[in-house]
Amino acid sequence: MKKFWFWILISALLGFGTAWAINYQKFGHRVAWFGPFGTASDLKPADLESFLESRLPEGRPRVETLDPPEFDFGLMAPGSEGEHVFRVRNVGDDDLRLRLGASTCKCTFGDLEREVLAPGEETDIKLSWFVKSGSEEFGQSAEIITNDPKRVVIRFSITGQVIREIDIEPDTWSFGEVATGEPLEVKGTIYNFMDTPIEITEVKFSNDEITALSEFDVQPFQPTEENDGIRSIAKQGFRVVAKVKPGVRQGAVSQNLLFKFLRVDDEGQPVKIEDEEQGDQYFVAPVKGSVVGPLGMIVTSRLKGREGGGFLYDFGRIEKGDPLVAKAFVVLKGSERDNTQLSIGEVEPEGVVKAKLGEPKGQGSMKLYPLEIELVPGDETIERMGRTRDEFGSIWIESDNPKVSKMRVALKFALDPQ
Repeated sequence: MKKFWFWILISALLGFGTAWAINYQKFGHRVAWFGPFGTASDLKPADLESFLESRLPEGRPRVETLDPPEFDFGLMAPGSEGEHVFRVRNVGDDDLRLRLGASTCKCTFGDLEREVLAPGEETDIKLSWFVKSGSEEFGQSAEIITNDPKRVVIRFSITGQVIREIDIEPDTWSFGEVATGEPLEVKGTIYNFMDTPIEITEVKFSNDEITALSEFDVQPFQPTEENDGIRSIAKQGFRVVAKVKPGVRQGAVSQNLLFKFLRVDDEGQPVKIEDEEQGDQYFVAPVKGSVVGPLGMIVTSRLKGREGGGFLYDFGRIEKGDPLVAKAFVVLKGSERDNTQLSIGEVEPEGVVKAKLGEPKGQGSMKLYPLEIELVPGDETIERMGRTRDEFGSIWIESDNPKVSKMRVALKFALDPQ
């Protein structure tokens, strides 16, 4: 049995050796090549460009671009047209042939006969474009195909920004974070890129309560390149300051400044559109910030802060036997905590929502007011599930201190008759 396995091993070794010898005889002594690279070559990948250039014929055309192939035109208004000229030269020893390739804009050659440049000649390549509205950024390109073996395709491109007829800077005017009871201020700049001047006739916030607390200062100026950069091409500029007195409700503020304006002529008279005097027009500047203060609440799984300010308590749908009373804590903190008394203000819907504040309890630098909220069933189902932004019940926590703004607690619930 041992001899049997011995001869099996010998046979396997003989077969392996024979196969290797045959394979080496056919393939092992050959050099493998892939283009200029081979197992016997000293050429390195880094040397490929110079190697290929050495194989190019003498006396060939060579194209040179005399301007950067990318051009940033800055700002342009929708509906306007622009053009830019790129220049190329033949620095080779043979005729340079040019033709148009793929293009996203209108592209024309300059003084170019039969699309051929003799050695030493140069020509203009003009790109022209039309700016459409609907996008803040703009880009077009065109390709020129050549017979230069080193630069078969040259791609020229133009980029820039599309401005609105009336542009605002910055895009959003922010007053940051302001303590409740303190005034706030927002600033911004308006640029008019229309053909005619405008007159701003009214400024207001989209919220009437904030407008009533506000004073607006609008100062016209003439934009300059030194002060306004690429916006210096605007026909007019306005520097705007809105000062708001204390009294804005605590929480995040997201409003619009509304500017009513008229187009006027150089004498300041309203221009006419289609033989009729124009009506008032508006543009807006978004305003954001946050009014923070000593009044807040302790959040729970059911009680959360709202993005627009205040808090939301979610009862959900209340069925028969579910509890109708919820408890929470109103927090009064900071230096005004000992000079402030809180009370329950308006509730909605009246007769369905009841609220009661307990005696405050001191805890370090804050006071905690127990808040009890009760829902009272009626004869009909009452839904305040927030299907629209303000379709909630609500409780207002009032303050007798002008430095502590009142706070809203929104209530989300559906209450069946019980």
